[in-house]
Amino acid sequence: MSNATILITLIVTLLVASVRAEAQDAETIADVRCVAVGMQIYNSVDSTQQATGMWLSLYYIGQLRGRAPQLDIESLFVEEANKMAASDFASEAKRCGAGLSAIAELISSMGNNLLQRHRKLPTHSNTPSN
Repeated sequence: MSNATILITLIVTLLVASVRAEAQDAETIADVRCVAVGMQIYNSVDSTQQATGMWLSLYYIGQLRGRAPQLDIESLFVEEANKMAASDFASEAKRCGAGLSAIAELISSMGNNLLQRHRKLPTHSNTPSN
């Protein structure tokens, strides 16, 4: 084997290992588990639960895409969901729900702050000046 072939093989191996290490990051795995919880909740017959499951899944998929845009979320989802027992889903639901609740509170607070700012803005006449 030539030195160039060995170098290329080494670089490809390192890149593959790097991508796999990124996929296995603890924070990434935790977020994938939240997607699994969200999908399970979404399968409920209760429309409120379905909405909660959808929002949970969307939030954590967004987290994953923002952190690692090239991540194969679907494959990791299948891998993690298959590892999870019913008790895992219950404990993860609490953790994941708390994360989503914190973001909902942030959004609510921002909305209230923006309303307060809007009320403090001076009003402008809509009458065109000539």
